[in-house]
Amino acid sequence: MRLDFSKINVLLIGDFMIDSYVNGNSTRQSPEAPVPVIKEHKIDLIPGGAGNVAMNLKSLGANVSCLGYIGNDLPGEVLKKIFNEKGIDHKHLQIEKILTTVKKRFLSNGKQILRIDYEEILDNWKPRSISELEIKNFDIIILSDYNKGVLNNDWFKNLKFQNIIADPKKNNFSFYSNVKIITPNLNELQRTTKVELKDFDSIQKACNEILVKTNLEYIIAKMGEKGMMVVGKNNFLKIIDPHFVKKPDVTGAGDTVIAAFSLAYAQYEDVELAAKVANAAASIVVSKMGTATVKIHEIESLLTK
Repeated sequence: MRLDFSKINVLLIGDFMIDSYVNGNSTRQSPEAPVPVIKEHKIDLIPGGAGNVAMNLKSLGANVSCLGYIGNDLPGEVLKKIFNEKGIDHKHLQIEKILTTVKKRFLSNGKQILRIDYEEILDNWKPRSISELEIKNFDIIILSDYNKGVLNNDWFKNLKFQNIIADPKKNNFSFYSNVKIITPNLNELQRTTKVELKDFDSIQKACNEILVKTNLEYIIAKMGEKGMMVVGKNNFLKIIDPHFVKKPDVTGAGDTVIAAFSLAYAQYEDVELAAKVANAAASIVVSKMGTATVKIHEIESLLTK
């Protein structure tokens, strides 16, 4: 199967952040407390949250424009520098007088032992530049919601656009009233519906409960090692079988899923095919360490096996 997303224009709206990895080795325990002492040897700074979605979209060949906010600080500068190097449009990424969100992970001998988060949330934030955007020039709009402020009020509901896809974090999915498709994981699905998700039937039931109460057309339920379930109105149901991955690292996998799914859906307008592409992309990215991206040839190779 040949994939080509080079003509797809994406507006990515969401919470942009930096994933920081402090890598080191530990051979002894601190005399002050029962914790390991790490000898640091490398720090990696990588776009996270919506930033990771942007990196995956670009890695898959799409044209990406970002809308959100970052702080007037070093992590914000790092994010812009990386986006400049990758050719990701960030002119609508507003600079605010806050801290850029950073998730700082400490790894000892390759294993994460601690995470520290730095963040400031603007609950009533609205973009200043939305009127400058030519919405009609985009093929798809992605909402990458990490509950960090960009999508915490309903300004985005004024966007008149047919294909909006969201990775949801709100407890009430009806909040995404102008969204066509959402991509929740099972924890998010269970938290929203209060349905105990013990098998495929209960997952489908939970999805159908949401579809009845909202304007959504499809729900892509991310089931981890069980693959994906696509549930739509009018009893539409498809289960996408998983690809086996030994010792998966799920960091940022949801970002890869929504990036790959959105591009495939924009290109082919086939929800089942898009889910298969996203499922393959997720299987590839969880086989990599930390926040990572996937390339088209990797997906093509896996889908043809």
